[in-house]
Amino acid sequence: MEKTPSFICRHESGEALRPSQFQEDGEDYSADGMDREKVKQSPDRKLLKYREYIKKKDRLLTSIYKISRLLNRPITRDKILQSLVNEMKRVFDLQRGLIFLINKRENTLEVKYVIGFSPHEVKRAFAHPLDMDRDKCRETLVAKTGKTIYIRNAKNSPVITEFDFKMDRIWNRISSVTMPLKIKGEIIGVIQGDQTSKELILSKSDINLFSAFASHASIIIENARLKEQYQKKIAQLLSLQEITKKTSSTLVLKKLLSIVTTNALKITGASVCTLLLTERGHLEIVSQVGHDYVYKGGFRLKIGEGIAGWVAEKGVPLLVGDVTNEPRYIEIIPGIGSILAAPLVSEKRVLGVLVVASNKKLAFSVDDLELLMVFASHTAVVIDGVRLYEQVIKERNNAANILESSPNGIVMIDEDKKIRALNRKAEEILGLRRKDILDRKISEIFKGKRICEVLSNVIDKREIIDNQEVAFSRNDRSTAILGLNSSSLIPDDRGVNAVIITIRDLTEIKRTEEMLKRVEKLSSLGQMSANIAHEIRNPLASINFNAQLLSKRLIADENTGEILKDTFEGIERIKVLLKRVLDFTKKEQPSFSKGSIHNVISEALSLIEPQIKNRKVIIKKCFAEGIPEVVFDPHQIQQVFVNLFMNALESMEKDGTMEIKSALGKYDKEGRQVIITISDDGIGIPPENISRVFDPFFTTKPDGTGLGLSIVYKIMEQHDARIEIKNRENKGTSFVLHFPIKTQI
Repeated sequence: MEKTPSFICRHESGEALRPSQFQEDGEDYSADGMDREKVKQSPDRKLLKYREYIKKKDRLLTSIYKISRLLNRPITRDKILQSLVNEMKRVFDLQRGLIFLINKRENTLEVKYVIGFSPHEVKRAFAHPLDMDRDKCRETLVAKTGKTIYIRNAKNSPVITEFDFKMDRIWNRISSVTMPLKIKGEIIGVIQGDQTSKELILSKSDINLFSAFASHASIIIENARLKEQYQKKIAQLLSLQEITKKTSSTLVLKKLLSIVTTNALKITGASVCTLLLTERGHLEIVSQVGHDYVYKGGFRLKIGEGIAGWVAEKGVPLLVGDVTNEPRYIEIIPGIGSILAAPLVSEKRVLGVLVVASNKKLAFSVDDLELLMVFASHTAVVIDGVRLYEQVIKERNNAANILESSPNGIVMIDEDKKIRALNRKAEEILGLRRKDILDRKISEIFKGKRICEVLSNVIDKREIIDNQEVAFSRNDRSTAILGLNSSSLIPDDRGVNAVIITIRDLTEIKRTEEMLKRVEKLSSLGQMSANIAHEIRNPLASINFNAQLLSKRLIADENTGEILKDTFEGIERIKVLLKRVLDFTKKEQPSFSKGSIHNVISEALSLIEPQIKNRKVIIKKCFAEGIPEVVFDPHQIQQVFVNLFMNALESMEKDGTMEIKSALGKYDKEGRQVIITISDDGIGIPPENISRVFDPFFTTKPDGTGLGLSIVYKIMEQHDARIEIKNRENKGTSFVLHFPIKTQI
């Protein structure tokens, strides 16, 4: 506490009084005057004044103690300022009170708290800070000189400036006392009290007490400021710690960038935050928050250009308090006043720049710069890690895509004979779903199948197989021919061995090979059959002629008539057989047209209706709706259905059932198809004969020619169609015909 405050007192005459000449209530308090006062004043009056001084001082000390205790409570600096002006008003019997604090950045004196003013006056006080150089008034003078100014009557004071007079008129001030707030000799602000309805009369002791109050108030305000600053820093560090957890917990770069910009905005109190990353000698905006302007993408800034480019080039942070005075500033967002930019540095590489900006000038401090640097350093490390992770994931996905796109099935089996991985093609070839076989043993999946034995030998005996062919029965009862290859994997970091099995579906290849063999065989057989037919037909004509001649010349008896009848029947059978052989070998081109397959089926059934009735066979037609028209030769396809229907009738006893179904097949590599299924409940085909049923002259019927199904197969080939057999021995046979849907004839 100052024992002798430095102040300037203005008497109502306007003359400046030094402390040694200060008068209180008309009394002389100079050195000589004090001696005279001792003579003049009675002991009772002295005692009364002393008691009043002690009471006022006691109130002052109580107020200071009361306010000091607030520092130990979780309240804001504004609350402490409020308590200060309240206590000042109460202790010194003031009508109004104010506290001004100096803003060094703006070089202004700003009102921080007031009491006793009207709402309009309060709004004006806060809206118009005093310029330390431009505004000549008692408040700025005290803030500059550190001298106390006491004005008893402003109306009669000639030393009041024009600006003082204007403020007194606005605020209706009669008298005031203005005292500096100091900390270690540095002026941090001004405390002021005034009267509007009467003169403010202060004695020298009152000034001393007011000075003491101001000194303690300065300490309390500074402590409150430091406490608020520390609390802010602690809050920022806690926020930084929380942000660090958030950024470290995500491995998605886009989400990470959003977290970074959002929280950088939060901890610095900025208006907008922009994150730029380096890309081929440029900076690109990858995330931006906090402004009406929404980043649309495509913005590029050269390294070294603008504030962000300079920071990226130099690798050092930059604090710009006023962008209007910064030549490196390039306006991207309008209305920016100050900028703080920090480089993102990881392993001596600048990955980008984190920029926070405010609409206000001088919005950021050195503390903000240090905090943003810590945040930027952590962000750079995390971004580097996430990029590396994304690169690893990308490479892994590329490898997975290569495997998934492989035209061959790929299966990985570990040393415990468990399937650890497989691709989509393997699922398709095996007819199994990935989720049903992963982490299961091959003995469970392929129990009782040849493939299980082959794969077990590969694991147990370390056999290397090369295109080993295995017949495989799928769950849908279809059979496939698989080609298997194996290779060993390098043991992983746990020392686990595994093998890769490559699977090729050879079914179509084998079918094509068989077809080529069949075509070659049929071609040779057809040529030979045609030659034989021609060789037989000429002698047969002579035999037929001679037999007819003999029948006319011989005496007809019963025995001779039977012999001739058998001869003519035999000749006729040979003629029919020769015709079929020649029809089979004849290369007749189909005459294609577009039509309904259902109509052809119905016409074929009409042709064999007598045979159907004779055998009392039940016909079931299950035709699907919406079957499109098919391109075919109606006459040839009718022959196909007649042959198949007759084959079915001949395989059944009386009272049998023949079912004809149509369906629209799914899209596959051959396109979409119309599927016709002809099923009977006859005796079926022995398994050993299935591969031969379409061979010419193969028949199990005593009077059959073995050409019916061969002709069917030939016609289907000419139509780019396909026929297959689904046989159940002793339970019936199904012929499945696949007709391609063609748009052009």
